[in-house]
Amino acid sequence: MRDDQSAKGPSFAELRPYKHDTDAEPDRSGFPVHPDLVERLLQDKDQPDPDGIVPHTLATCAAYSYAGFAQRGDPGTMAMIMSRLGLEENHCQVFEQRVDAMYIASAAYLVQDRDRRVAILCYRGTQPEDIISILTDADVRPEMLSVEMNNRRYDVHAGFYRNIRATRHLVVEALRRALRGESVVPGVEGARGDGLEALYITGHSLGGAMAALMGVVLTHEPRYRPIAEKLRAVYTFGQPMVGGPEFAQACEEAVVPHGGHLLRDRMLRYIFDRDVVPALPPRPVGPYAPFGREFHYRRPRGPMDASLTFAADLAIEAVSLPGDLLRTLMNNPIRQPGARLGELTLRTADGIRRSVGPLLRTRQHGWSENTEPGLHYPQMDSLAGLAVVAPLAFFATRLALTRTIPFKYSFDDHGPGHYVNALAPPGVLSEFGDVL
Repeated sequence: MRDDQSAKGPSFAELRPYKHDTDAEPDRSGFPVHPDLVERLLQDKDQPDPDGIVPHTLATCAAYSYAGFAQRGDPGTMAMIMSRLGLEENHCQVFEQRVDAMYIASAAYLVQDRDRRVAILCYRGTQPEDIISILTDADVRPEMLSVEMNNRRYDVHAGFYRNIRATRHLVVEALRRALRGESVVPGVEGARGDGLEALYITGHSLGGAMAALMGVVLTHEPRYRPIAEKLRAVYTFGQPMVGGPEFAQACEEAVVPHGGHLLRDRMLRYIFDRDVVPALPPRPVGPYAPFGREFHYRRPRGPMDASLTFAADLAIEAVSLPGDLLRTLMNNPIRQPGARLGELTLRTADGIRRSVGPLLRTRQHGWSENTEPGLHYPQMDSLAGLAVVAPLAFFATRLALTRTIPFKYSFDDHGPGHYVNALAPPGVLSEFGDVL
């Protein structure tokens, strides 16, 4: 193991190099960002916390998991950022495995607070310059999940699942040490306190998919029950879907061994405006569906933008309709024509209902939870959204003249910085120490 895979975060005093006189105006740009962060994370109340401190912390953690160079992790940066947020003198360990021929580019950060009561497991997402992590996203072949839910095993996205397994045993061993009050950093001797009390799992993009699957594995693998009992919640940001509709339904219904519907109530997915990735994988590669609670951020838009969005969405529905008809006929060749027509009619009606949504929400903006079953962020209907619409939207945002064009999907909205800024509580400091 490399000697640069762990780091210790600085103290608050080290983060404040310029001291103010006692009579002077208090320093409003000092750290920590969240003074009571440890206590917030320890609370076993409903997630997310009403003040938004936990989602903002985990979104920032997920964003800085991309730190590093040459596809190597950077625990020093992560430890510093988490100290700034409120985990003073934390220990940070990164577990990595890379096998290019196997499409493995797995990196898991494990952050532990100074008193060893809280741990955050954060998976790194797809690195834009790394073709192997991009190929991981594209490896959509189904692979059987090793754990059972409701006495049955399910297929999941092969690339995502392979990457959590690559580092899983190292992560689990570190969490076992944390349960005993030991450091998550291998080789650090001695115990402190009563051990781990609260665990959070998070990630952005591919990292969010890995976080979701690790949540499933921890809560349904009997050997991992002592760790799963400490799991407070799984927070993901811009997460693609990881399995089919039957798998998603099983996650919604599953009761974890220590009680409750954790994968339904404490699996929290955040989507920024028109982020393309939560709509992936696209429908032509197979049916996928999300699970857990969905929180969607919408930018403020006027009636004209909403009308243009409605027209654009209807056009995309019209383009995808022939493909839906062909797939329906090919997948169900022996079904009665009336049954196939009814299925297609329901699909079309659902698409129109989704298209009408922007017209009804012209005055709504900011974060809101989608509580309507069946109206979650939809799976992309055709490859055109991935190959044409999202790239056009990315370049359109660079020009003032085209910045407000209402594309259905956007790569630009997938940036982790959007999630950090949108989830920042009002008046809070940024991770740089200035007021947002």
